[in-house]
Amino acid sequence: MTVTRAAQANPLKGIEPAALGDGAARLPLIESLDPVEALDAAFALHPQLSTLVLEDAWRDRPHWQMLCEFFGAPRIPRAGFYQSPWHWLHHDRPATRFNIELGRVERPLNPEGRVYERFDPRLERCLTLRTVSLDDDLDRLVRWMNNPRVAHFWEQARPREELAEWFAHRLAQPHRLGLIGEFDGEPFGYFELYWAAEDVIAPYYVWQGFDRGLHVLVGEEDFRGASFVNAWLGGLQHYAYLAEPRTDRLVLEPAASNERLFRHLERLGLFRQREFDLPDKRAALVMGWRSQFFGEVM
Repeated sequence: MTVTRAAQANPLKGIEPAALGDGAARLPLIESLDPVEALDAAFALHPQLSTLVLEDAWRDRPHWQMLCEFFGAPRIPRAGFYQSPWHWLHHDRPATRFNIELGRVERPLNPEGRVYERFDPRLERCLTLRTVSLDDDLDRLVRWMNNPRVAHFWEQARPREELAEWFAHRLAQPHRLGLIGEFDGEPFGYFELYWAAEDVIAPYYVWQGFDRGLHVLVGEEDFRGASFVNAWLGGLQHYAYLAEPRTDRLVLEPAASNERLFRHLERLGLFRQREFDLPDKRAALVMGWRSQFFGEVM
């Protein structure tokens, strides 16, 4: 399933869901939209709703039967809807095995190419997450890392040759997935998802086997600000939870002095727990939970 141009133009065409009470509403037929697109737009634009009921007029539309079979009725709960991959996740969710000798799961190979895409009805832009290609992305990564604002926290203001080696080593680590974020096809940031049990943060908190960590960097000035953060940080969390259904927690270890970042994180369900010392910085342990993300953020 792909995101249609109709969904990107004006998602609800001025149609308001009809309130049923107790956080539920009835969603009338929208001719230009697939029901999955319509549900996404309605939930996003009406955050007070916890449930949407598809009217019978949707019955002959694509994916009606799939939705009804999945949820048992045309009554769609917000949290359940967003925890299903639908058209957002662009790769399979491979099985993992537990290695008794290592005492942890064996991770599947990292995906390649586009991994996640969602049109954000509030921002009215399409967020894409794709894996890094150093052949295509190195120049912009060098420019971003040498931006004084970025260098203040990442501390990687280096010449191109050194950064090429640094990124090559970093992206070769199997527990780490490097991603480029794009809005409407324009790259704006670099993100890392990593398995926390296999990273530097592991000795500093009681990890669970499927905890995933985040590193974030916005390199383009035109894509800064709360509305953009809501879209990309929400999308990054959404992708992490969709890609591995057993991931119940996300963790971050930003510099404890980065107060601006903490304000954004808390708005999106990621909360500071305590401070601790990493080898290279005074860090804050930040955590978010699947249940809270799908119940209060998404």
